[in-house]
Amino acid sequence: MSPTSNHDQNNSVTVDNIRDFNVKMIDMAQANVEALFGFARQLATAKAPSDIMELWTSHTRKQFETLTEQTKELTALGQKMAGESVEPIARSVNQAFKKAS
Repeated sequence: MSPTSNHDQNNSVTVDNIRDFNVKMIDMAQANVEALFGFARQLATAKAPSDIMELWTSHTRKQFETLTEQTKELTALGQKMAGESVEPIARSVNQAFKKAS
């Protein structure tokens, strides 16, 4: 494979990773907004202060769990992106050392 095609392939992987990250962020934002509107709807129909406190506690717990999971997903995606970004650099350095020896 020529250096140009390697470069093009690396750029394609980078673009794909950025696209995946952006889509994941949009999906997460949508899920969080939908949860917020669902919570607001439940609050609007609550009949007693105790219902509001129960809803608040439940929503907070669910959102904490959701945000924890979203953080794990973004961390994994970020690590994948970093690994794929470093791989071509490491390969180039290894090739340079092999040529120099």
